[in-house]
Amino acid sequence: MTLVAYIQIPDSSRKAISLLDKATTVDSNYFLGHYNKLIFYNQLKQYDKAIFTVNKLLQLRPSAHDLYLTGGILYERVSDTVASSVYFKKSLEICNRVLDTMNTENRDYEMLLGNKATNLIMLEDQKSANLLLKKFYDNQTDEEQKKWLASLMNKNKKQLLELWASVQYSH
Repeated sequence: MTLVAYIQIPDSSRKAISLLDKATTVDSNYFLGHYNKLIFYNQLKQYDKAIFTVNKLLQLRPSAHDLYLTGGILYERVSDTVASSVYFKKSLEICNRVLDTMNTENRDYEMLLGNKATNLIMLEDQKSANLLLKKFYDNQTDEEQKKWLASLMNKNKKQLLELWASVQYSH
């Protein structure tokens, strides 16, 4: 069922969560069900429930760097910078480990580099992030990718959180 079409409507989001709760009660390992709940909780700004859900997702996929990044951002939303830092560091560690063994032609390479840079910014290492982004930008031929990379460059933690919030579910 297509639920995301109703994400901008709070009542529909709550109904979707109710349906997803039933599905994840039947199958507690239903990853997509939990992931969709995460999206709806975040949209409703129910960050505590979103954090609980991202932690359930991490139980199901403990090496998912993007879930740690999302968890870090959610902890930032509730002003828990100690917990957010732990999540950003874990995400960065996984990104580095994967990037060290990945061919640059791999379809996930660019996404991992972007997430690595995001983690660096969130850990307030803008210098390293900007060096990585600049190198990546200079070698990029796709104009959309260049635009995305430029939007990340020279951002601090607060600016990146604002950017992330403004584009997250704006389709």
